[in-house]
Amino acid sequence: MPTTHLLARAVIRRNDHVLVVRADGQSHTFLPGGHVEDGEGLEGCLRRELKEELGVEAAVGAYRGAVEHRWQRNGDPQYELNHCFSVEAPALPSDTAPRAQEGYLSFEWVAADALGDVSLQPVPLRTLLSGEPTPEAPWWASTMA
Repeated sequence: MPTTHLLARAVIRRNDHVLVVRADGQSHTFLPGGHVEDGEGLEGCLRRELKEELGVEAAVGAYRGAVEHRWQRNGDPQYELNHCFSVEAPALPSDTAPRAQEGYLSFEWVAADALGDVSLQPVPLRTLLSGEPTPEAPWWASTMA
């Protein structure tokens, strides 16, 4: 049985760019945010994670959608469900990469149409975030058949 990960992710946009994060030693990037802790809601998780990772207060906005993803870690099956929200964090610099508060992370602004260049995971996010944000119904995507 796979390990299941419930995640809250932030879609932070500035000047046609999206904020992504990379963990040391990883070849891919992902959206800021992280694992929901016991007794914690998605929005509360996202505010906590952004405070821990970036040292900023964040305003969690509209629910954007979810992406499920299955992958392997050291041969063990993993399943994650990423819930994505629009987020405003005015204290973040938009002209330089924000400084991580956790030493194993690094952040960068990437052009929305170049998310494949930094191997954003899960892959469906590359297409979902490549255009302008829309107020339409939440999206759903999966890497599973």
